[in-house]
Amino acid sequence: MAALTLGTVFEQTRKKYDLKLLAGEQGLHRSLRWLYFSEDIENADFLRGGELMLLTGYSFGGQEGFERFVKMLISRDACGVIVNVGKYIFPEDISPELLTLCNERQFPFIIMPWKYHLTDIWQDYGQQIFLRAHEQNRLTYIFQMLLEDIRHYSPEDESRLIANRFIPRGSFCVAVLSWTHRERKPAELLGEVAVVVENHLNQVREPACAFPYRNRQVLVFQPQNVQEMKPMLEELQSYCSRRFPELTFTCALGSVEQGVEQLGESYARALAALSCGVYQGTGFISFEDLGVFRLFFTCRDRSVLDGFSKILSPLEEYDAQYGGQLTETLRRYMQFNGSVNMVSDAMYCHRNTTNYRIKKIKALLGTDLDSQEMLFQLQLAFYIREYQQIYPAAE
Repeated sequence: MAALTLGTVFEQTRKKYDLKLLAGEQGLHRSLRWLYFSEDIENADFLRGGELMLLTGYSFGGQEGFERFVKMLISRDACGVIVNVGKYIFPEDISPELLTLCNERQFPFIIMPWKYHLTDIWQDYGQQIFLRAHEQNRLTYIFQMLLEDIRHYSPEDESRLIANRFIPRGSFCVAVLSWTHRERKPAELLGEVAVVVENHLNQVREPACAFPYRNRQVLVFQPQNVQEMKPMLEELQSYCSRRFPELTFTCALGSVEQGVEQLGESYARALAALSCGVYQGTGFISFEDLGVFRLFFTCRDRSVLDGFSKILSPLEEYDAQYGGQLTETLRRYMQFNGSVNMVSDAMYCHRNTTNYRIKKIKALLGTDLDSQEMLFQLQLAFYIREYQQIYPAAE
């Protein structure tokens, strides 16, 4: 796992600094991105998520101010807090209510005796953060390169993947998380979303890596069973929606491909699923869910699809010229297996109107709609038309 978790450094240093975890044990999987020392609640805007806050309690002016500060850290997705107790704050000053909140929000609350200096733990943790961040950046660079151009993939890159528990010849799968906001651009929220995604991904047992890419979050997995990934990604999308209620999230899962060289194919299929998910307003979608669209996606020659869909052109041209509804009537007619009554009910019109439209459709298409081959071609044409709406030729 590329990310450095608070749990890792806590276990390595708990005896060295006599650290005690009072609450939030289930949050030890949080990524430790940086250290921060501040006791001014007005500096909350400087927090981007993932910071481990070091506190002495010098500036809080009592228990109320201290608890308000910790609650602010929780709301800003900080990694956790280490309180240097014994001079300004004592263990008995920490209320059970605050610890209960930390447990509920999975926010690690750690205390350290005053005899240990914050500068020592700052230097110790800071070095580990730097080294892990450097390694994570190199791993991210390899995956980004593989999404774009595998020609630059080298034996050194392969060794780097192996060092991070990835099996280059194994199965890979890519997921993409996208979000929209009425006023803010996706790029403005990349950092905040990245922290939430990384924390969520730290709980996955299999090798995994998450990184921002083209204003989205890309997640690379090496799952033993891709079906196990779906509930985890659905929960990720759901959690992000709860954490950022002002955003609309869509998570899309690509296909499982053999070998790291095929990572770009899984990514392309994740993007295909993403476009469909955004179009349909679906929170989570996988490439497997696209049905017949998967077949269209493999057809790189758009003219082939255009040729199949032109069978509907006479109806579309008629509708455009006369403001008719022949195309929609045919779609409903096929949907309801030729039931005129059901078509009439769905389109809120008289059955005589529907019969007239069906007669006109048959005349324009030159068919009685009784051939299974013709019905198949028409149904295929409707699928292609929908596909072309979701995936314009410009893409």
